[in-house]
Amino acid sequence: MKIKFFSIFISSLFALGKAYNYNFNVVSILGEGYSLGVKIENTIYSLEPTLFPLFNGTITADYISEYKYVALNQQGAVVEEESISRTYTDTTSQINEVYNRTNKNIEIPELPEPLKPMFKMGGEDFKPIPNNIIYNFYAKCNDKDYTFVSNEPFLRETEENNDLNVNCTFTIISPKDTYQSTGSIHLIGWGSRQYKKLSWAVKLDKKFMGRKSFKLRAVANEPTLIRERLAEELYNAAGVPTQQGTYARVFINNDIYGLYTLIDSFSKNWIAGTVHGNSKAKIGVSYKFYANDDEVYPNFKYLGDDYNAYEESGNYEIDEFDKSTINPDNESEKWAPLIRFTQLYTDWYEKYNNDNSDSAIEALTKFLNVESLLRLMTIETLTAAFDNLWLYNSNSALYYNPERDNYQFISFDYDQSLGGWLYDENINYDTITEDCITWVNPNDPVIDHSFFNSLLSHPQILERYNVILAKVTRIIFDPDTVSKFIYSLAELIREDVSWNFESIDQLKIEYDGHVNHYTFEDFENNLGYTPIHNITDYRFDDTPYGLMDWVKKKGDGCKNYTRNININNDINISDDYEVEVYRDNSKPNINITINSTIAKTNTKTKIKTKTITTKSKSKTKTKIIGIKPKTKNGWPRIKNRPNYHHIKNKPYYYY
Repeated sequence: MKIKFFSIFISSLFALGKAYNYNFNVVSILGEGYSLGVKIENTIYSLEPTLFPLFNGTITADYISEYKYVALNQQGAVVEEESISRTYTDTTSQINEVYNRTNKNIEIPELPEPLKPMFKMGGEDFKPIPNNIIYNFYAKCNDKDYTFVSNEPFLRETEENNDLNVNCTFTIISPKDTYQSTGSIHLIGWGSRQYKKLSWAVKLDKKFMGRKSFKLRAVANEPTLIRERLAEELYNAAGVPTQQGTYARVFINNDIYGLYTLIDSFSKNWIAGTVHGNSKAKIGVSYKFYANDDEVYPNFKYLGDDYNAYEESGNYEIDEFDKSTINPDNESEKWAPLIRFTQLYTDWYEKYNNDNSDSAIEALTKFLNVESLLRLMTIETLTAAFDNLWLYNSNSALYYNPERDNYQFISFDYDQSLGGWLYDENINYDTITEDCITWVNPNDPVIDHSFFNSLLSHPQILERYNVILAKVTRIIFDPDTVSKFIYSLAELIREDVSWNFESIDQLKIEYDGHVNHYTFEDFENNLGYTPIHNITDYRFDDTPYGLMDWVKKKGDGCKNYTRNININNDINISDDYEVEVYRDNSKPNINITINSTIAKTNTKTKIKTKTITTKSKSKTKTKIIGIKPKTKNGWPRIKNRPNYHHIKNKPYYYY
């Protein structure tokens, strides 16, 4: 942000007559080195940082109507004031405002949920993160460690990932709440480390909204900042558990990183709360997938009973498990559910691959949640997920669900979707909007799609996929429906868009990662039907579709593909349970924990004040007055790559 100095005359507080309490709480977005004040008429009252970056204080005055916040330098001089004007109301003292941002009360419309619920998707002790507010996230971290990590996302000597955990104290501020805890951050992502605006995992010592971890994703590769949030909501609307969240303004030490998405981590807590509806539920085991160093992809074939074969294959990694039921030191026990799945699938494949009877489906659904998988594949088709399960077996996991004694697939991280991708030679771009079944190149000679091919070769499974696709396309992925969601999110973040792009351009870390140099016009245009193309040595990523353009074209393509499908024949192919989805109908409580504010009411209480008279007789001079506050290791950094997909411990590049 560029700070401009204002010419200002400083004088003292004139004597007041009757005076009443007026309380102010405001979050700074200017970073360390600046404080905030409130300007009322021509008087500047300095506010105090009781929990930085939150500033607050109480002003005593006869009457306050119009006001605005100002930025003060370390000498107390005004260097900038808000471009907006504010009107004090009875609710002003009850909320945390944000510098130069209007107070918004935006309702994000929920997408329709036309399919039968399969999972609880939350619970009283694990409520979904509200999606209609922007959090303010400030991390005061060990400066030496943070500087090392932010300057070297890839270690200079070895080119391996820098996965150092950096100890921090976190402050999170929403319009109604404040939170503080110690914890740590570390870098996440593979391709995301190519960008100067880095993505972070946050681990907390104290729970935040029932969580002890979440991710801050930079969304540095596309101009709308909305694609990934839309993808998450599409999975959710189809009844597929996925990490959800909202946005956050992110500040680490004296660095202003801009606007991020704040979403759930793929964690034990998330699995228990979202899949099982109780964060204290016993979970099974989850396994993440990778292509190995020989470019061999996981195909879920049985490799024997020795867990070393699976571990050494480089295709699987143990992720989350319940230490109260599985001994962390017992490798055989941790790998057993995966081995069991591969044996069950291999046995099924060998017996039923050429058998199209209902018996084949019954045998498969005894151990695999086919319904959830087909719904996941449907959303991957509509979003053209270039970096997830069906195409690359990446950013996805297999979870053994002990509650149902079966297995389900879960995906995460959708930054390569909805018409905002890196180039991929495996994709036929001429037919990508029309192809709703073979777009993943199922006969690829390198990527083993035999698992998905074997499932879809059974008419019953293909028929169910088509019904799901038809219903989701007609009801959820409808342009009128999706546009309401997109533009409500756009309204939520619109005031932060230019600031976000400018923050990236001005970020002062040493790391020379990619910066796309997007503009506010790029944001507005790409929400609709305008592509934003890459520019050599200026903009790395190419966004060949506007967001609504993609929704319209892909939606039309899949509507045409499923035009003859009868969606009334809508019965789960597996896991046909009666499940009540958790709904958080509670209204958020006002809970500002920094201080005890007193709202201005109709019954005014006179406040005794100490006054200082000024020698100046001018009524137009501005005064500044202090007021009392209220109490995976190692992949090489290769720039200018057209594309990669995940190989365990490093990416595989396409040229």
